[in-house]
Amino acid sequence: MNEPASTVNITFQSPTRTSRPSAPSFHHRNLEGVPESTARQMSRDFTTYQHEPSRISEKKLYKYQSADNSGALDDECLVALDFGEIVTLEVTSSSNVAVHGRP
Repeated sequence: MNEPASTVNITFQSPTRTSRPSAPSFHHRNLEGVPESTARQMSRDFTTYQHEPSRISEKKLYKYQSADNSGALDDECLVALDFGEIVTLEVTSSSNVAVHGRP
């Protein structure tokens, strides 16, 4: 089973330390080769947390099999997201990359 892959672009803010408060710093991370269904779930969960934080856990773990540019399966990926630190989460499709699902 082939599933299109996506890139998940995340901007997050480092948590502030109570011992040394400072100006917030922002960081960016691009997760490439994420199966489209997993990327959409990440986006839905983030949106739900933003609008109704009581409906979803602040921290969530996602597990998926990534794919390289040729569509070959790479390692299993585990991604822990802390929605309290995420500023933006955007999903872009990579139409030339397919992720092969597990049987």
